[in-house]
Amino acid sequence: MHLFTIRQATVADAPTLAQHRADMWLAMNDLSPEGYDEMYRQSVSYFEEAVADASFVGWLAEAESGEIIAGGGLLLRRIAPFPGADKRVCHSEKQAHILNVYTEPAYRGRGLANSLMHHMMAWCEAQQIALVTLNASTAGKPMYEKLGFEEVRNYMKWNQISEK
Repeated sequence: MHLFTIRQATVADAPTLAQHRADMWLAMNDLSPEGYDEMYRQSVSYFEEAVADASFVGWLAEAESGEIIAGGGLLLRRIAPFPGADKRVCHSEKQAHILNVYTEPAYRGRGLANSLMHHMMAWCEAQQIALVTLNASTAGKPMYEKLGFEEVRNYMKWNQISEK
C-alpha cells in the first residue's frame, strides 16, 4: 500500500479539482469526450471562486511523491428548517452536499475514497452540519451505504437548459 496524506484543497488546486470532476463524469459515461474540455474550463472557474468564498471545501489525497491521487469535497449551503430523523425540527440550517469524490484509476481499491469520506464526515460533525447529501454512482453506492447513507427515493430533477 502506498502511503498518502489528506490535506484541504486551496484555490491553487482548482485545476486538479476540475480535472477530477471532468474525469469523474467521463468515467460514469455522463459526459462525452467532446464535452471534456468545456467541463474542465468551467469547473476551474467554479472551483477558483467556490474555494475562495468557502462555499466549497475540498480535500485531496496526496502520494509521497506529491502526486494528487484522489479528492472530494463539500458544497455548503444554508437551508430552511426541516424535520430531523426524530421527526422534530432540526436545529441546524447548514447542509453539505458531497461531490467530486474521485480516485485516479491506478489508485482505486486502496481505501482512498473511504478515507476522504471519513475526513469530510468528521468535518461536518465538527461544524454541526446536520444534513449531508450526495449523488452516488453505481460503483460508489456500496461504500456510501456502509458509511450510513440511505437512498432517498423522492428525489427528482428538472433540466431547463435544452441541448442545442
